[in-house]
Amino acid sequence: MSAIKIKRITTELLDIPIKRPHQFSTEKVATKSFVLTRMELSNGVVGIGEGTTPGIWWNGESVETMKLVIDQYAVPLLLDEEADYIERLLQKLNRQIRGNAFAKAAVEMALFDALGKTYGVPVHQLLGGLQQDRIQVRWALASGTPEGDIEEAKSYVHSGTYTNFKTKSGHDSPGEDALRNIRIAEGLNGLSTIGIDPNGSWDRITSMKWMDAFFEAGIDFLEQPLPPEDIEGLACLSSMKKVPIMADESLASVQDALRLAKEKAADIFSLKIHKSGGMKNTVKIAGIAESAGIACFGGTSLESSIGTAACVHAYASIPNLNYGSELFGPAWLADDLVKNPLTIKDGFIFVPEDPGLGVELDEKKVEEYKRKEVKGALSR
Repeated sequence: MSAIKIKRITTELLDIPIKRPHQFSTEKVATKSFVLTRMELSNGVVGIGEGTTPGIWWNGESVETMKLVIDQYAVPLLLDEEADYIERLLQKLNRQIRGNAFAKAAVEMALFDALGKTYGVPVHQLLGGLQQDRIQVRWALASGTPEGDIEEAKSYVHSGTYTNFKTKSGHDSPGEDALRNIRIAEGLNGLSTIGIDPNGSWDRITSMKWMDAFFEAGIDFLEQPLPPEDIEGLACLSSMKKVPIMADESLASVQDALRLAKEKAADIFSLKIHKSGGMKNTVKIAGIAESAGIACFGGTSLESSIGTAACVHAYASIPNLNYGSELFGPAWLADDLVKNPLTIKDGFIFVPEDPGLGVELDEKKVEEYKRKEVKGALSR
């Protein structure tokens, strides 16, 4: 049997509207941008992947930078290489392209999809097999007001769509943020619970001051309250043994995972395949967490069904994913890029069973949402 080689890699930018404006700590968004990646193998199979990020403020990458890195740097390194040598190809990218984890994850996603289709198996089989066939989904409340968040959460609970939630914080002052979250938790008392995600916008004193109140309010976790580099501060908060501390922006690489574990700076790891450079690295990070007795949570970069499928395959293969996920990206978007969007039912997202990622690209949707205007110096 002749070797299967990478024949072609292409990218294009897409912009998809979301159902309602979403308030992050630094900005409010009404659309979500993606870089769609296609990888054609010498056997004619085409794999798809996507790159997306909450914003360039989150980690320094944008869809425009991802496209540039893939087109001008990753493609020349990968063309005519044997597709089966996944780890070797990833190491080649890491040696010759520093950082740019989100761009690398988009390429790896397309490679895994193509190989899964080639061998007739879902991607999770290439990652070691399933631990579970569905994952609980926690919805992010970000309407901008406590009353709006409470009503949104209640409607989801009563409809049976979602049963647990998290809030996006950091837009207001830390003190106002804390009071707002306690108000939401009290408004949902007896019905549901929330976790809090300030996206690294709080300081040590504020966080320590409110830990007792958060504990009394039944807050599930405090996700990345401090700036990413303040590992010592996270360790101080974790040592209080009040509300579990979740590391997100502080956790990108396997080296980050080892440091957080050694310094006991997190009770939960928020996994994200894009920030870690792909599915393989994410599974490695979960292994470090497992060895240290740290729980894992399936984070999201708010992907479409393409990227969400990749997340589901990776997360469902992890034995210590015991805090569920926030894989609501497809439900958050006003439209999707595939003919068979992922299923979210009764608060769970189900693992696709078809070969590769298990989703089929809808070319009409790609054409509809393809970026038609120039945005910034990096676009063509």
